[in-house]
Amino acid sequence: MQEAMPAGRQESLIQRVLHLNQVEKLSQRQIAEKLNIGRKRIRRILNGSKAAKPIPRKSILDDYIHLISYWYKEYPRLKANQVYERLKPYGYQGSYVSVARLSRQYRKIKPKVYHTLTFVPGEEAQVDWFFFNHEKLGQVAGFLYVLSYSRYAWGIFYPKTSLEFFMAGHLVCFEHIGGLAHRHRYDNVKTVVLSRHPTIQYNPQFLDFSRFYNFSIYLCNPYKGNEKGRVERIIRDIRPFLYAEDFADLNDLNRKFHAWLTKRNNTVHRTTAKTPKDLLSKERLIALPENVYLPRRIIPAAASKTALVEFETNKYSVPVTCAVKVVEVMAYPERIEICVSGEKVATHRRCFAKKKLIQNPLHAEKLLNRTPRFKMQRILQLIVNMDSTFKNFILFQDNDDHRIQAAYQLFQLLKTHSKSMLVSAVRELNSMKCFKIKALRSLLNLPEPKQGDPLWPQNIQLLNLTYEERNLNDYDPHSEDMEPT
Repeated sequence: MQEAMPAGRQESLIQRVLHLNQVEKLSQRQIAEKLNIGRKRIRRILNGSKAAKPIPRKSILDDYIHLISYWYKEYPRLKANQVYERLKPYGYQGSYVSVARLSRQYRKIKPKVYHTLTFVPGEEAQVDWFFFNHEKLGQVAGFLYVLSYSRYAWGIFYPKTSLEFFMAGHLVCFEHIGGLAHRHRYDNVKTVVLSRHPTIQYNPQFLDFSRFYNFSIYLCNPYKGNEKGRVERIIRDIRPFLYAEDFADLNDLNRKFHAWLTKRNNTVHRTTAKTPKDLLSKERLIALPENVYLPRRIIPAAASKTALVEFETNKYSVPVTCAVKVVEVMAYPERIEICVSGEKVATHRRCFAKKKLIQNPLHAEKLLNRTPRFKMQRILQLIVNMDSTFKNFILFQDNDDHRIQAAYQLFQLLKTHSKSMLVSAVRELNSMKCFKIKALRSLLNLPEPKQGDPLWPQNIQLLNLTYEERNLNDYDPHSEDMEPT
């Protein structure tokens, strides 16, 4: 029976085998011949002993570890390639792979633990935007308002996220819920906060909005989406519904969105074990004031020499008397108002296309009166370009004179009727293939113009006549010598 080797000799043999293998670079066969022991024993020493691990050597990154550690302490989201570029000015000549391997321990995502947020009735609401891309509609923005206690949610889709839409979204939700929470929680949207450094600078117009409705503002910390988890969770649940449905237009989208929210508000919540609709009655909300805050954004601008004001790449007309004047554009979600010295001079339906020209023919009336020779032709051009419905109505007139007369009549009716009303009435006549001004006036319940008081010359060519004015002295050559009576 072979005697056991003493511990001291065993340790000496292990170290001898490791030295010959790692330092002298001998193979297992060569070590066996030199020490006169079997190769299986050598293999067992190299594979089974913890001491068989290679002796760690100094890395080229050892001198930079303190720098890398400091950088990740200051900027936890640094990427490996950013660390690699930062090391180059310090003389690092190693590879990017080595930097990526070493920085992996710093870039490893650490699990985060959050405390459950609890709220009393009426204490807070969480507000946020989310975006939805649709083949027909393009990108639209969803406004979502969630009461933190009851989880009751409401919202609406808009084509943009600017301040007037942000305030309008609040008003829609206030009206639907019948009140508002005492505090509103937001992330760092520009419509609420303009900057956070060195101190928080709020959007002054939104501060005025919050003061009007008497609610306080709570801002989430940057990159802390968990602080408004109630609204974020609902946004996550909305997306499957959005991409499973088809929508004809924005109104159809909002109709189906409200149906989805109504169904959700009547579904038992997994945390409260009650429906948000039932808990809504327990919310202690701020009552709505008697007056309503106007959701508008004020933008200073200037009218051009052609009496046009540019807003969001589109050009809107103003009366010719406002040309080259400083104006204020009042941007509402559905319309544009233009003011000069605090007085409203123009109103247009808001256009969300790009680089369009939106004109009101009445704005050029004074300019047309100064140039009577082409007044009627200019009116015809304005009416035809104003709407395709008007264009069809005019083109089906019997001759050029009737076309000019029809355009002039429509021009006059625009002074007393809205464009939408006239377009609707003319569209109805077009569908009946009736292209008579008399039928239009009858449809609008207007009296017929008096006979003998025409609105235009019977012969349109008379507008082009010119004459040389006579000097008044020709009629009274002795007027200078006469005394007043």
